[in-house]
Amino acid sequence: MFNCSIEFLSNTAISAPKAGGKDDVLIANISSKTQIQQILEKMFEISNRTNFSFYKRDALTCENIEHIIFVGAKKYYHNYNCGFCGFEECDACKQNGAYCALTITDCGIALGSLVKLASILGIDNRIMLSLGKAAIELGIIKDVFSAYGVPLYVGPKNIFFDRKY
Repeated sequence: MFNCSIEFLSNTAISAPKAGGKDDVLIANISSKTQIQQILEKMFEISNRTNFSFYKRDALTCENIEHIIFVGAKKYYHNYNCGFCGFEECDACKQNGAYCALTITDCGIALGSLVKLASILGIDNRIMLSLGKAAIELGIIKDVFSAYGVPLYVGPKNIFFDRKY
């Protein structure tokens, strides 16, 4: 329904400013009804397993979406030894299983760029960690330690506005 806009949204996330200009963010588009349904079913499973009701709420909210853009933080370390991750050196961050704070920040900047453009284009959206968690658990999104899904919807009423827990 809005394929040209999807390309613009993906491009704005890809080209968002990143620390050192490094390619540390994954952008993935899903428009397959089958994959979207699998993701929503996984969100119900996660909700039941964890007792976090927002997974179920988000799955119910997304029943009529046609597209999700995922933004994920790759397992990438900038090696600046900046300490923002809580460790003095990047090697200590890696050895302790932590993740680069700059990569996480880059993911957030890409998300902000994406949802702002979607808003300008009149496409309703939300940033949902629940979609990202489900897609990672299903193996649909790979090679990231964290991902967020941005469901997109165009219709007479914003389905993301008055969600209930």
